[in-house]
Amino acid sequence: MVTHQSKRERAGACSTCRTRKKRCIPSSEGYGCRLCHSLSVRCTLVRDPGPAKVTRGLSPVKRPPRANNSSIGPLLSEETGNPALLATHEALLEMVQLYFSRIHNIAHTMFHEPSFLKLLDEGKASMKLAYAMCALSARYSVNPCFRDVPPCDRGKAYASEAMQLCHQCMDAPSLVMVQALLLIGYYFSGEGDLQRKHIYVGSARLHAEALILQRSPMQLDAVQQEEYRRTVLSVRIATHWGATDIAIEPEDASYAVAIYPKVDDVSFRSSYPERQLQHVGISPASQCNMWAQMAQTLDIFTKINGLLRRLSRGVISFAEYAHEVPVLEGRLNQWNESLPAILTFNIDQLMFFVDRRLGRTFLSMHIGYFHFRQMLLFPFLEAGTGQEAATVRRMTEKCNKSAAAISDILQYATSLQDCELDYFIYGHIAVVSSCVHLHSLLLSEDPLALSTARQRLILNFKFLMRIKLYWPIVESSVIRLRTFQSSCRTSMSDPFVFDNWMARFLTEHSSLLAERQLFVSNTGDIGAELQNMRHTDDSRGPQDATFNPGDEDTSVPTVPATAELKGLIAARDDLSSLVHDKNINNEDLANDVLEWLSRN
Repeated sequence: MVTHQSKRERAGACSTCRTRKKRCIPSSEGYGCRLCHSLSVRCTLVRDPGPAKVTRGLSPVKRPPRANNSSIGPLLSEETGNPALLATHEALLEMVQLYFSRIHNIAHTMFHEPSFLKLLDEGKASMKLAYAMCALSARYSVNPCFRDVPPCDRGKAYASEAMQLCHQCMDAPSLVMVQALLLIGYYFSGEGDLQRKHIYVGSARLHAEALILQRSPMQLDAVQQEEYRRTVLSVRIATHWGATDIAIEPEDASYAVAIYPKVDDVSFRSSYPERQLQHVGISPASQCNMWAQMAQTLDIFTKINGLLRRLSRGVISFAEYAHEVPVLEGRLNQWNESLPAILTFNIDQLMFFVDRRLGRTFLSMHIGYFHFRQMLLFPFLEAGTGQEAATVRRMTEKCNKSAAAISDILQYATSLQDCELDYFIYGHIAVVSSCVHLHSLLLSEDPLALSTARQRLILNFKFLMRIKLYWPIVESSVIRLRTFQSSCRTSMSDPFVFDNWMARFLTEHSSLLAERQLFVSNTGDIGAELQNMRHTDDSRGPQDATFNPGDEDTSVPTVPATAELKGLIAARDDLSSLVHDKNINNEDLANDVLEWLSRN
């Protein structure tokens, strides 16, 4: 029932409802209309809304009574018995700050953090965004209210609330809607819910396309213009990665290709007032614009996925694949060589960005490059013995170096403060890197290579043990690795033969895979082609790659790692002891660490 105070002083709809051709219904909270309240915008029918209230609009659900606004509300709803939203503004602010410190600027970039936190503090931020951020970040919280709730389950209530708010205005494209839908899509991706992931990511893409037709981004202020560019790029990234899960080419709108971030990452990360931000925008070739650099690799990533699928389906032969690889490898190398000096991978540059709270973004940019390389070169791994062809041998070595560089980056991420890559996509990358290390562990005869592979495999497993507690999809990645390792032990054929299962293993980071079936290679199979290439020296192979962090045994500084969950340190110590146990052979080591990873 609407109170007398919430009745309008004059007839008609507010400007927002008129623009969107919606019925203008007064809000039951006495502040404007329902639509404006759900969008967190000022309603034109209200002359003076009064001072902002930090608790306004935090949750439309009924909350249990509490003594005061500063106390933390109970986790369980009295009505449903399910995890419910933490009720206070302080708790919500904590979750949003966790989002910016642990999630944002790693796999996507959409928000100007100081501006959003200011809006949230004033009670003016979009709650669909705030709840969607909490759905992703609550898993990292140390709030005592979450004590009995597993990290993977803490975001469910927030996600549900964000979805409800989005459903109220699904036919009203806006920058906020694109961002909220994409965040919900990321949430379901981490949950391993492939169907709902594609629904929300696809909806975000459609809203972005409708938005560009509806209005020009130049109508936005300086902060919103840069958020718009970064949001469109994030939609492209999600579209390209998501397309691989269903083995299709991404639907890439033509307008998106030219929209790169224009504001330097360091500048955009700082607390520039809106009137000043418009003066710091510089070209995409900026020394510190990592996201503009990463955007240039999306097309290469898509072409690598397509080439791998063509090989696995028999559309092209392995010889044809080997002939096409140097082109894509050359593009990756060119990208790496053209990076500004400040973005090249070394400890000094890493610490430069760590000091500016962008260490995660720096590591994310480089781990993506090495992941694309290890994917491209993975089919050259083979379990045969004897004299290999020069091309196969050279490409295998490059694949090993790329996988080693990934392990080194993950070591930095787990050892340096503010460098954590505790995001589900890096679980998939670590699993692929681990398969390359397993190849060396099971097949190499070089003592140094064996020792290095043992150490890096353990480093990867420590990382996987850490993040699988946060993201359900990482458990599926670990199961994949277990399946692959089992095929290495029991198959009469080459477990590294690049069949359809292996292609999906590499490219589909969220989809579920059936059990792998391997058969003895026959004439014409990839394994037979590799066997024939052992006796063929192909001088047309690509030139050796330029220097990169995987080309040498880089030492990682000893920095105390902080264990965030009970028992993690002890488990890591036990795993590390396996590396130096000379009584355990390499095959048993791989089996033991996978068993350990499955139990913890």
